Amino acid sequence: MKKFLACSLAALGLAAPAQAAQNQFYIGADYVYSMNSVDKGNGPMFRNYNPEINYHTDYADDYSLPSINVGYNFSENFGIEAFYMTSGKEKDKYYGIWNSLDTLQAETSFQAYGVDMIGYIGSTDKVDWLLTAGVAQYEYETKYKYHYLKRITKQTVEDDGLGVRVGAGFQINLDRYISLRAMYRYIFTELDGMKHAQEILVGVRVGFYPFY
Repeated sequence: MKKFLACSLAALGLAAPAQAAQNQFYIGADYVYSMNSVDKGNGPMFRNYNPEINYHTDYADDYSLPSINVGYNFSENFGIEAFYMTSGKEKDKYYGIWNSLDTLQAETSFQAYGVDMIGYIGSTDKVDWLLTAGVAQYEYETKYKYHYLKRITKQTVEDDGLGVRVGAGFQINLDRYISLRAMYRYIFTELDGMKHAQEILVGVRVGFYPFY
């Protein structure tokens, strides 16, 4: 992943001049649709009071979640952006785990935060084409509750790791301060239960100049 990230950052350095506002801070918000390549045979496991029964963390195959961002454009063709996104809770319920009287409830949540480098390439007065490369921390948590008659067993399992992110998209500049953005990203992760993910996002950016 380190070699891939280095090559991606080098490509950003070769980006052609663009029209992004320089020396500008901005904040933003995105709607993100995340499609995950889930390996349910690996990753953290739930083990109830019977040690012969294991259940792997049940990651969702996709999430719809909000993301908030803050960034800075150093020049017309290069910027940096930090982000944080978190999902709602995905709930599942399983019956007949050990016998016909028991149930297993699973509640999974997901969050990620990191930094992306942004190259603005081949732009016009109103449209910036974007290439991005970055790194982020990805964290999953699943809370299990196992019911058998009046007996309840609870357990929380976690899976987390770094991910390398690369993406491409475009930005429509409505004026000097407000822009609309759409992007596609591919993510390589070090999580046990998920090795790859894809993201499609749409959002808005609002720029400001606090020191001018």
